[in-house]
Amino acid sequence: MHCSKILNAFDYMAFVLNKIELTGITTADEEDIVIYMQDKEISEGTSRIPYPYTIEHARQWVEDNQIYEEEQGFNCNYAIRNEAGKMIGCIGLHFNYGIDADKTEFGYWLGKPYRNQGVMTEAIKKMAVLAREKHQIKILEAHAFDFNIASQKVLIKAGFTPTERVAGLYEKEGKKVDGIKFVLAL
Repeated sequence: MHCSKILNAFDYMAFVLNKIELTGITTADEEDIVIYMQDKEISEGTSRIPYPYTIEHARQWVEDNQIYEEEQGFNCNYAIRNEAGKMIGCIGLHFNYGIDADKTEFGYWLGKPYRNQGVMTEAIKKMAVLAREKHQIKILEAHAFDFNIASQKVLIKAGFTPTERVAGLYEKEGKKVDGIKFVLAL
């Protein structure tokens, strides 16, 4: 295990932009999550987020995060918060190669009102630092669907390199979707 203590939701607070920060996720975030998830673009651009998204989805996701934190001793998902402390997006490590591996994939989403302002680029950069310092990750991976040009651009702005095109990367709504793998050495 990479961390020796369980982090309280706000033990790790990483400032991203002037008034934007990464923190743990709490039950108080459930309604904000549902509000932003009404934007179908988020579901369409990600592999794991359903649409329509309900309060039950949010409650289960928050609970799963809390269980993971208790069992593993660290957060894998972080809320992206505005200056008022409201959750406006999320970024998280998947640990798809195991929690002791030196590489992992990560995912993210951002509420529509906060897009195209540099928030996600900076959140990704801060997550890269967190991954290296807290989890000894040496390689971060991300996948973006072929049609998700905005996600591809933000990854490149954050320093990632596209490494390969992956046919049938994910299945969405019964259809295979092609994507691009991006990598960042930390």
